Amino acid sequence: MNQSIPTQPIAMLRHYLRPYRGRVALLVVLLLAGIGLQLLGPQLLGRFVDTVSGGGAAIDGSGGGDGSANRLYLIAGLFFAAVLAQKILYLITVYLTEDLGWATTNALRGDLTAHVLRLDMGFHKLRTPGELIERIDSDVGQLAEYFSEIVVSLIGNGLLVAGILVLLFVEEWRVGLVALVYALLMLTLFRVIQQRMVRLYIRISQASAELLGFLEEHVTGTEDVLPNGGAGYVMQRLYPLLNSYATLRTRTHTLGTAISSTSWVLFAVAVAATMGIAALAYRAGTMTIGTVFLLVFYVGLLESPLDSIRRELAGIQRALASVNRTREFFDLRPEVVDASGAAAVLPPGAPGVAFDGVSFAYKDRQITNYELGITNEEGTPLGAPPATRDPRPATPTVLHDVTFTLAPGRVLGVLGRTGSGKTTLTRLLFRLYDVDAGAIRLVAGETTDHGPQTTDSNAPSAVRRPSSVVSADIRTVPLGELRRHVGLVTQDVQLFAATVRDNLTLFNNYDPDRPAIDDGRILAALATLGLDDWLRGLPAGLDTVLEGGGKGLSAGEGQLLALARVFLRDPRLVVLDEASSRLDPGTEQRLERAIDRLLEGRTGIIIAHRLRTVLRADDILILENGRVIEHGPRAALAADPASRFYRLLQTGLEEVLA
Repeated sequence: MNQSIPTQPIAMLRHYLRPYRGRVALLVVLLLAGIGLQLLGPQLLGRFVDTVSGGGAAIDGSGGGDGSANRLYLIAGLFFAAVLAQKILYLITVYLTEDLGWATTNALRGDLTAHVLRLDMGFHKLRTPGELIERIDSDVGQLAEYFSEIVVSLIGNGLLVAGILVLLFVEEWRVGLVALVYALLMLTLFRVIQQRMVRLYIRISQASAELLGFLEEHVTGTEDVLPNGGAGYVMQRLYPLLNSYATLRTRTHTLGTAISSTSWVLFAVAVAATMGIAALAYRAGTMTIGTVFLLVFYVGLLESPLDSIRRELAGIQRALASVNRTREFFDLRPEVVDASGAAAVLPPGAPGVAFDGVSFAYKDRQITNYELGITNEEGTPLGAPPATRDPRPATPTVLHDVTFTLAPGRVLGVLGRTGSGKTTLTRLLFRLYDVDAGAIRLVAGETTDHGPQTTDSNAPSAVRRPSSVVSADIRTVPLGELRRHVGLVTQDVQLFAATVRDNLTLFNNYDPDRPAIDDGRILAALATLGLDDWLRGLPAGLDTVLEGGGKGLSAGEGQLLALARVFLRDPRLVVLDEASSRLDPGTEQRLERAIDRLLEGRTGIIIAHRLRTVLRADDILILENGRVIEHGPRAALAADPASRFYRLLQTGLEEVLA
């Protein structure tokens, strides 16, 4: 997170309003002018009533029918002008408020999205897409209300209440006292329920995120749920989530209604008391009928801003709950970061790869609010203390003491059953996670091949080791530098609802910090990979808009686009998690040619699922339960009847490793 972004509500408000200081000042002027006009209206009406009843003439000592009529016309004209001006100012204020609210929250939404994108896979593994959408969209949307209402509505209504109370004390101190007690009772009531409402809105937001995450996960998995008869289970899980969400919403709505009803009762008491005091003063001859009207009108006017304050405080309570949840995200830090002083330069050319005693386990628990030190407005920690001091308890180890070396320019085929740690291997190399023990190095220089490494007792025991090697621990290489030179192609290719050009460049041309990729370079890359015929078959070439998620493309076409995307980056090391889905012969041949061209002059690591891919590899690494059980040159292992790879070839690779 950018350290300049505060997470306390008022500090956050100041931070995001700072670029709009001029607009805020204009809003303050408009607010004061609007409040003055709103307070002027009842004064004019009181004067009008006094003039009609003769009270005005008695007070001024003036008389005359024509003068009174002219005065009535003047008061009426001034009243119309005041109301019109007040409504025009209100319209301008509403526009500026909405614009300011969205400008500030869009800036916050952008900062939050950028921060989430900086967090590593350990964070994203523990969060559903529904929860992220809820935080970035819904929670920040609540803050749009917070920004606009606290800057304009709440302050404006507060000033209006203060102005009404001052005028009531000036006109009749006893009515002013009644109004002050009424206002204090209302504000006290709001304060008492504020903490409870904040807790309820936090729970509602959490329940909504859980519900959205569940729906997103199971609705997008319809192809697996329906054929396997899982709809009943989905509904069984869904109803408790719906009931929990509905219960919280009902409780919140009921509490809000009770508060509203109580405020109306208090308002009725205040108006009745005002009428009684005014009636006594009028009978005593110390108050004109216009002043009676003025006092009742002002007390009636007092209810509207107080009720608005109540509703605005409820909105701010929801916003404070969103601030707490947004703060939780901002307080999280990526675990995979550049080491202090990380400035190692990758070896020139295609690097070798060395895993040295690498062990790793995924962390399967979120760090709680309590552990992050997140508190509510009173400074009380949210949540309960952890059961143990270790916020990340031990989980099953995925990789155990993995050691091997891949020489520069060679291709390694990684084999193993599902769950053996193959994909984890590639994630660690790309630094989506950091190793728990050991080190991963990129190396350059000559290597000496001493034969295969295997756990079989009757196989040669010599291992491949680097000699005369310049190496760099990937943790000492800046992340940006590492990921520029290591290309990763996963099985699940992410394609966006955008043009072919933007999908291949990953919107590179919209980022001023990244070098632009022109169409000539894109066309050359596609031609090199043998995809120019495929491109010519598209209706608009590079401008053809693809559907989000790769809809309308086959699995093979998606893989081809992913290969072209990596090829454009010109990495020195390519990591390919080969698609296991069956492809039609034409697409498979095109994919094979593209992989061959992509690997030319580069070091490659391929998680292989097919025999043809294995035959492309120079070396073989076989994993089982996170351990290396065999590693060596493919040709040597294939010729050794005692090797595991030899037996895999005899048995049938696809069947054994599926």
